[in-house]
Amino acid sequence: MKPTKVQSNLFYEEFGRGDTLCLLHGFLENRKMWLPFIEQLSLNNHIIIVDLPGHGNTEVLSGDNTMSKMAVALQDLFDNLGVTQVKFVGHSMGGYVALAFAALFPEKTMGVCLLNSTPEADTDARKELRQHGIAVAQKNYKAMISMSVANLFSKELRVKFKEEISYTKEEALKTPIEGYIACQNGMSLRFENTVLWKQAHFKKWMILGDQDTLISAEKMQENFDDFDVEINVLAGGHMLTIENFDAVLALLLNF
Repeated sequence: MKPTKVQSNLFYEEFGRGDTLCLLHGFLENRKMWLPFIEQLSLNNHIIIVDLPGHGNTEVLSGDNTMSKMAVALQDLFDNLGVTQVKFVGHSMGGYVALAFAALFPEKTMGVCLLNSTPEADTDARKELRQHGIAVAQKNYKAMISMSVANLFSKELRVKFKEEISYTKEEALKTPIEGYIACQNGMSLRFENTVLWKQAHFKKWMILGDQDTLISAEKMQENFDDFDVEINVLAGGHMLTIENFDAVLALLLNF
């Protein structure tokens, strides 16, 4: 199916039949990151992939692209498609959006898999880094994107995935600077969802990288191992969908 624009203004694609599984990309990514997973995941699931606001073919929302605004846009899309219940796999920022959806629409949320993502809000230090990133991006966007993307991969694997890193940078540069700024601000404003993550009754899963410099797998295990949260730690950094594709696919087939 070709990407389709609907009332929520989100571009999306659908694959397969069965229970609905919505795959949400991260910051500076787009729906294409999920294409290598579709053949297998769509055998027994109805898969939806979208371009979140400010990314791919979806325009930037007015004001900051908050996680809640993006969650409401998703709900508009699901209503349009007649989807009443959904599971999510969210990579990085996509995980933040999935949790915002779960907070707003708990009756529709059947499960959330946080892939290189966290239910915790930004620390003050992280918020300062986001503002610094915006300032640098406004001066030299291409250099900022190049540095940011490279840092997402574990140092040990950067040579092995040289071509994939180059492609990831090309895709990231398709995100307009307006989308970069809006989503950086939106992530800074996101709510703390730790209590939700501990207490929610839907299926909860985390797939984390042992060399992820943004999300500490060790900290996540300490905080959530005792709260009905399944946690898998894989070799790799923040880009497990590339760095450890086979292992991620194998886990998602069980989700």
